[in-house]
Amino acid sequence: MLYEHNPHAKSFQMAKHWLFNSDTQHLKLRPISDRKIDGRIYNVSTVSEVAALVVGDLDTAWQRDIIMQTKGGQLWRINELHASYMAFQYPLIFPYGEYGYRPNIAHRDLDIFQGIKRNILTIREWLSFLIQNRSYEAKTLLSSRRLFQQLLVDGYTMIESERLQWIRQNQLKLRVSKYRSLNEGGDQGGRRFMDQLYYDGMAICGNVGFPDLFITFTCNPNWPEIQRLLRPFYLKPQYRPDVISRIFKMKFDQLLPDLNKKGVLGKVVAYMYTIEFQKRGLSRAYILLLLHPSNKYPIPEDIDNIISVEVPGPLKDPKLYNSVKIHMVHGPCSLENRSSPCMKGGKCSKYYPKKFQATTLVN
Repeated sequence: MLYEHNPHAKSFQMAKHWLFNSDTQHLKLRPISDRKIDGRIYNVSTVSEVAALVVGDLDTAWQRDIIMQTKGGQLWRINELHASYMAFQYPLIFPYGEYGYRPNIAHRDLDIFQGIKRNILTIREWLSFLIQNRSYEAKTLLSSRRLFQQLLVDGYTMIESERLQWIRQNQLKLRVSKYRSLNEGGDQGGRRFMDQLYYDGMAICGNVGFPDLFITFTCNPNWPEIQRLLRPFYLKPQYRPDVISRIFKMKFDQLLPDLNKKGVLGKVVAYMYTIEFQKRGLSRAYILLLLHPSNKYPIPEDIDNIISVEVPGPLKDPKLYNSVKIHMVHGPCSLENRSSPCMKGGKCSKYYPKKFQATTLVN
């Protein structure tokens, strides 16, 4: 099927014939000049470029490039931002050699993007559009499991490549000659970005005081919203990190106003949070709340008014009882389950079961 419908597969087939019919021993295949046409006007099956064979003349700066040869014999070098890159890299996901992202695509619906200075589609926006689930499209990409994960990682490197390319091409606008000793503060996750957040947090604590409440909010792969989206694909949650992240973000955005605006745990003066991904691939948020002096919890009785470690009664509140039993109870471990992950040296590493504590202690 690939040889019949995919022009890039035909290119590789031609490369094979070239290899067997020439004296070249060391070959590298690297995609085609920047496409200037609109894919909705010119179908990809009319493509005239063919894969080329290149003898090792590529340095480390061009390792991700692909060298192509047209039927006219010309060689062209492209990188991962080329419109054909995705079709070459993932032929099973794009079996018809569909064109992907290309620079300078204008936004079609300008009303949606009012207030944005640029009118050009970015690769981040294109990738976000690509991974959406649509009823009228095949689900090959979303059902590709680990290959889908690889595409997401590859797509992020393409986003970084586009950003770096913009920096290289706009040195005069940035008024710098080279970025050697400067770190971009807007680079999320970068050293300077994290340092700025840390200094902001220390400034808040210096002005307001120490945090009063430390709250963790963890993604649950058994949330009905996640299971409803994964069930038609017969996929495990780890194969759809995009679904995990979206559902978690929506629930987190609902939780945060309850804490800092509605004040369900007290009047909040300031707050800060960070979101990370656990080793098992699930999102987790750490939230610090700095409460108003009139809403502090100086004595154990005040703490008992907002939180309890007692298991609710199954008859009085069956819904809460089931939730606590499923999500908030440790174990079983120790003698009942020696194979529990918490067991170290024949004992529970979390020191369960613990003795009953009649009152709350503050230290």
